[in-house]
Amino acid sequence: MSWSISRNRKNIESLAKLQRSFKKGQIVEPCSDSSAWYKAYGTGTVTFPDGKLRILSAGTDVAARRGCLFNLSGAKTLKIRFYLDNHTDMYDIQFYFSNDTTYTDYLTYSIRFWRLSAGWNEHIIDVNKLVVRGAGSLTREIVSMQIRVLAYEGKTSSVTFDPIVRDESQQGRVIFMFDDGWDSQYTEAFKYMSKYSMPGVIAVIPTRVGTPQYVTMAQLKEIYSYGWDLANHTQNHLDLATLGDAMIIEQEISLGEAWLNANGFSRASNIVAYPFGSYDNRVLLAMQSRRAGRIVMDDTVTQPPPDKRLIKIQRADYTAAPDKLNGFIDEAANLGGVCLFLFHKIVSGTAVDNLEYNVDFFKQVVDYAYSRRADIDTVTFSEWLDSCGM
Repeated sequence: MSWSISRNRKNIESLAKLQRSFKKGQIVEPCSDSSAWYKAYGTGTVTFPDGKLRILSAGTDVAARRGCLFNLSGAKTLKIRFYLDNHTDMYDIQFYFSNDTTYTDYLTYSIRFWRLSAGWNEHIIDVNKLVVRGAGSLTREIVSMQIRVLAYEGKTSSVTFDPIVRDESQQGRVIFMFDDGWDSQYTEAFKYMSKYSMPGVIAVIPTRVGTPQYVTMAQLKEIYSYGWDLANHTQNHLDLATLGDAMIIEQEISLGEAWLNANGFSRASNIVAYPFGSYDNRVLLAMQSRRAGRIVMDDTVTQPPPDKRLIKIQRADYTAAPDKLNGFIDEAANLGGVCLFLFHKIVSGTAVDNLEYNVDFFKQVVDYAYSRRADIDTVTFSEWLDSCGM
């Protein structure tokens, strides 16, 4: 009972902090005026089911366009939210903000297939990353806007848009997450992050705990006692999307969760890191009753995430210098998003594949996250979800 009361108090405090840091943005384009938007070109349709702009591509470019009058001078971010009916068939979504009606001077931004996921997507755009064409400028008025979508050849896919909002912001967050439970996650990551009292997350495979090269039960208990999350990486680390029986998918998730709970690690037991990042509709169905699921698609995460079952990451690629990973922290701080790092083994010497990251590089990234603590919080997965009211 006392734990429940304590967690409830923590949730209330987290929500209060989120509300204090949240700044409501302004709608730039509602994407709902059927009399203003029209099809500029392409094979496909521009419609307004349920009062929202919907663009369908039948394997070629199709663009919706409208006249407008607004100014992005002084803007920092644009939040774009849209629904994809079939993300595997969509290649590209591109936004154009033009200073003239002939699209000689404009700014553009593209979201390619590797950043798209099923269902609702949210992207926060740093306006400084808009690509300038001609003499396109944020300080001049935007008089025409266009959204172009492109499905793969021979495929059909549609996108439905929510309003586009400028300068919605909140405190950014960093999450250090470590998959599999390798022993270096205790000896290197946990030990070094403890220097700053920084928390992290380990996604545990129960059948590997206590085996050579993996963490021991005693180490997990110590890690957990310091406020780290222990998340569910499933019982046997099988590729869930390749399993023939949906009951086995449920079993793999349930057994991993039950093991964590039975050993007193309940704080993040219903947060699942999909092995290999692999999932399908059966996995997503099984995840409806869980708190969150994590994939291995790279992007800054918006707050709250549009789909709790498809949380994205920033992969610590073994070739990446600390400056690159520090840039992800900067981006999350600037956009008010979440940088969820994914690491595996922390190694001395040269890392040789994506299961490894050099320990000295890792320490530099941790140092940098700590140095930015005034404007970005390092939290656990469960703390972040608490702050989102999830």
